[in-house]
Amino acid sequence: MPAAIPDRFKLEMRLGRDGDIEEWLATDTSLDRPVLLRSLGPESTSKRRKQFVDQVGDAAKVAHSHLARVFAVAEVAGGAYSVSEWTGGSTVADRVEASHPIELPDFLPNAAGLAGALAALHEIEAIHGAIDLSAISYSSAHAAKLGAFGREPRTGADGDVRGLAAALESAVTGSPPGGPPPSERIDGLSRSIDRILRSGQSGDLTASDLEEALIAAPTPRSPVAEPRVASRRLIISAIALVVVAIGLVVLGRFVAGGGEPILPTPVTTTKPSVSTSESLSTTTSPVGEVAIGNAATFDPFGGGGENDDSVSNLVDGDISTFWRTESYQDPLAGIKPGVGVTFTLRGTPAQTQLIGLSVGTRFEIYWSDVFFPQLDEWTRIAGAQAAPGATLVNLPPREGGFWLVWLTELPLHADGSFYASISEVRFLP
Repeated sequence: MPAAIPDRFKLEMRLGRDGDIEEWLATDTSLDRPVLLRSLGPESTSKRRKQFVDQVGDAAKVAHSHLARVFAVAEVAGGAYSVSEWTGGSTVADRVEASHPIELPDFLPNAAGLAGALAALHEIEAIHGAIDLSAISYSSAHAAKLGAFGREPRTGADGDVRGLAAALESAVTGSPPGGPPPSERIDGLSRSIDRILRSGQSGDLTASDLEEALIAAPTPRSPVAEPRVASRRLIISAIALVVVAIGLVVLGRFVAGGGEPILPTPVTTTKPSVSTSESLSTTTSPVGEVAIGNAATFDPFGGGGENDDSVSNLVDGDISTFWRTESYQDPLAGIKPGVGVTFTLRGTPAQTQLIGLSVGTRFEIYWSDVFFPQLDEWTRIAGAQAAPGATLVNLPPREGGFWLVWLTELPLHADGSFYASISEVRFLP
C-alpha cells in the first residue's frame, strides 16, 4: 500500500512498481482529473525519502512541454509521494515491446523536445539519474514526455545524455542500441542521425548540444521513386562504353591474327543512383568454368545504395555472412519497383543458387552483356519466390557479362518493417 496521502487524491488502480516506487492511477477529486501517483512505502529509509522529494521537487521547478508536470510532492508519515500529470500510461518501452516504435515523421520533433526538456533540467543543476525507455511516455495523442522522477539515481548529467541518446535510438529502430546504424534500418532517415545519437551515447554532447543537433538534423524524407528515364549524360556514357568495347574487340581480333578475340574486362560504370562497390575481391574460387568477378548493389530508383559495405559477403564463400537490403516501413512496391545486386561473370552458368534468401522474397534474374544504369535495358531471364534454405534457378546459356538479382517484394518482419537478406549467391556451370 502507498504511504498516507491527502484525501483529495482517490486511488483508482494500481499500475505496478518502478523499482522501489509504487505507481497508482488516481483521481484529483478537487479538480476532477486523472493523475499519476508515485509512492515510497514504510520500507524506505528517511535518506531515500529525502532523495525522492528533492529530485521530484527539482523537476517541479521546470516547465517544459516535453517534461511531465509535477503537481505535488511531500514526505509523510511512513513514506513519501508525488503527484504528476497522467499522460495515458503508455511508455516508449511498451511500444518497442509491442513492435511499434515512434513513427518516423514524429521522431525528430519528439527527440529534440526530450533533449530540450533534459537541458532545461540540467540548467537548474538538477538531474534525472535513470533515463531509459520506460522513463519516456508517448502515444499518438500525446507528445513524448520525460517522467519517472524520483528513481534512485544511477548516473549524473553525462549519464542522463547517454541514457536519452540510447533510448532515442531504440525508440526509432525498435531494437537495442549498438546494432546497425538507424539510417540503415529506417528508410528515409538521414545518416546525420546516426552520428548525433552515437555522439550522445559516447558522452561527447551535453543535453543542449543534443537538442541543437536534433533540431538542425534533416527532416526524414518520404521515399519517392525516381523517374525511370535515363538522363542524356547517362545515355551518352553508356553509348561510349559500348563503342569502347566494340573497339577493343576489333583490336583483339587484329592482334590475335583473326583468331579468338581478346575480350576486355567487364567495366562497371559509377553514378550517384547506382552503387558499384568498386574493387571488390576478385579471388572468388571458380566453380567449374564459372567465376564471379565482383558484386555491387543496384538501386536506380532509390538513394543510390543499399548497405554497400556488406555486399561482398554474397561472394565470399561463407554462408554465415550476409547482405541485407535497407528496412522499409511500407511494402516495396509502393516505394519503388525493386532493388538488387549485380554480378560480373566469367564463363557460362547453367544455374544460379541463392542461399539464405529471406523466405517469401520475390525476385527476378536479369542479364546484359554491357552494364546499363537503368533496369529497362536489361534482359529478363526468370522470376521466382524464395524458398527455405536455398533457391535454385535454371538459366539459359549466356556467356559472361552482367547478371542482376532483382528483388521486387520483401517479406514483412516482426518489427513491422520490410527487408530481405541473402547469405550467398552462386552461379553454377
